[in-house]
Amino acid sequence: MVLQLDATAEARATRLHRDSIIIDTLSGGPSLYTGRMTQQTLENLATGKSAIEAVVTARDLLLNEIVSDPAVQRQYLAAWDDAGVTCVSATQGGLGIPPFSFESSLHAIAHTTRLVDALPDHLVKVTRAEDIRRAKKEGRHGILMNFQNTAHLGTNLKILDLFYNLGIRVIQLTYNMRNFAGDGCTERTDAGLSHFGVALVRRMNEMGILVDLSHCGTQTAWDAVRASTKPVAFTHTFSKVLSKHDRGKTDDLLKAVADTGGYVGVLVVPFFISDRPDVTLDAAVDHVRHVVDVCGIDHVGVGTDWGAVFPRELGDKMNQE
Repeated sequence: MVLQLDATAEARATRLHRDSIIIDTLSGGPSLYTGRMTQQTLENLATGKSAIEAVVTARDLLLNEIVSDPAVQRQYLAAWDDAGVTCVSATQGGLGIPPFSFESSLHAIAHTTRLVDALPDHLVKVTRAEDIRRAKKEGRHGILMNFQNTAHLGTNLKILDLFYNLGIRVIQLTYNMRNFAGDGCTERTDAGLSHFGVALVRRMNEMGILVDLSHCGTQTAWDAVRASTKPVAFTHTFSKVLSKHDRGKTDDLLKAVADTGGYVGVLVVPFFISDRPDVTLDAAVDHVRHVVDVCGIDHVGVGTDWGAVFPRELGDKMNQE
């Protein structure tokens, strides 16, 4: 059970949260779905558009509404303040057309950059640790951009320079399936890093891009731990001891990441952290406690992972596809 706090302890916890730098290591930030977005989504689905197409259209519409509609902008900023989060690490290009393509990655980075540029008194584009400290000091919120795949790189390491210059500072080596770097956690085999994958890890080390292993296959993750000369991370994962889902990580692998000086962010997606139908935050707390026991508290945080507000019809379409 989650620890129940008395009034004094709750006030102390609230004050600690308010005064601390809070980073969610996998989150897109506030999720809004306005009336216009709902109408557009339903129209798109009615005309045969895919769920991804509907999501991308809605996302672009939300950006335009935040920029141009003061009421939506106030709602968006209020959601940031209610969350109490200093900085989020937002995935770029994962919901593009097609997902994880070069074009969708550029589109997403442009989208995020326009959002930050439109709200300079409230948002900060994070490319170094000092940007997060500055955001906290100035009462703003930081957006750190990440990739959850390297498929869009092909086998061209020079493209890393382009994306680094555009602000990418965290890259997950694989998503669920195999790419040129290695095998993902749901791939049929578990072959580990390729020669290109090893070269990619070393180049990311040189550039100062964090190596994220959250969706990597077990052998791919072990290979990256051994190939990297810098700390590596699971920005959003959970304990496989407590939940047997493919996305979870074993204790020895969690400990190996921590031993690099690295970091483990525990996610809160219900069907990842438990197979029970009535999942609550107690399950996430159990995972946090277990990972702290394995890795040490200095290496553990929260990477909530995906969560969204959207029409039921869109959810049904996603399940069909």
